[in-house]
Amino acid sequence: MSQNRADFGPVQLARWLGIDESQLRRAQNRGLVPPPDIDDKRWSYALAKTLPDRVDDILAALEPAPEPAAPPTAAPGATAAPGAGGRPAAPRARGAQRRETLGPVQLSRYLGLKTWQLQRARERGLVPEPDTEQKRWSKELAETLPGRVEEILAAVGDHPGLGSEKAAEHVAQRTGLEVERADVQLLAERGLLRPVGDFRGWPLYAIEDLDALAPADVTDAIADRHAWIEASLSSEEAAQLLGWPVGKFEVTAERAGLRPGRFGRYARTAVESLSAR
Repeated sequence: MSQNRADFGPVQLARWLGIDESQLRRAQNRGLVPPPDIDDKRWSYALAKTLPDRVDDILAALEPAPEPAAPPTAAPGATAAPGAGGRPAAPRARGAQRRETLGPVQLSRYLGLKTWQLQRARERGLVPEPDTEQKRWSKELAETLPGRVEEILAAVGDHPGLGSEKAAEHVAQRTGLEVERADVQLLAERGLLRPVGDFRGWPLYAIEDLDALAPADVTDAIADRHAWIEASLSSEEAAQLLGWPVGKFEVTAERAGLRPGRFGRYARTAVESLSAR
């Protein structure tokens, strides 16, 4: 199974099984396909993988018939118009205690830092955690911090860092090589890059570290990517090679203990061995 696939909508499930969406709908209406098990809208992979072995029987049981009209549904995201008795949400109260404390934005401004610099400083223990029940800094604590600003700036720098995609663009511009984000990720896996922070869970890399990469290391990462792509197949490519629907390939591969590698791709030699089985 592709590493990025966790569930299926009707269009994706039909394609995965190698049937038309109308056939899937008719089979579902006749009880030949179980209803979605995720929010009544999507099928989990655990449920979907029970279906490829039944596709031939499902198609045989379907008689030519017009697809039943779907009941009207509300447009996605539609909301009821506000009634006469509707009330706007009450604004959050801002008490005296809140005015006497500082949140991350206010503390950053007070210290002359950017919010990411304050966050990095907190992660490194250079700024104490908030000391009030509201998870904010008291003015008394904030007034003890300006003397630490120079130390904070020396530790966290003046640039938040680049995500793997922007990092790849930066290295490509510097080296003239065709660098992709996967190459940056591989360099990090090899210990040649160390994240200096993160943004929404994604690692960030310092520009100085990117500039210090040896061109030979970057070239090796690119070569490894090309070599694996040449020696591997996506789920769709593997299914096409075997003449199977994608769903049949992924379920058969899982049963055979075949797991995808980088980029969710399968080794070509392993895929070819499935046809013999």
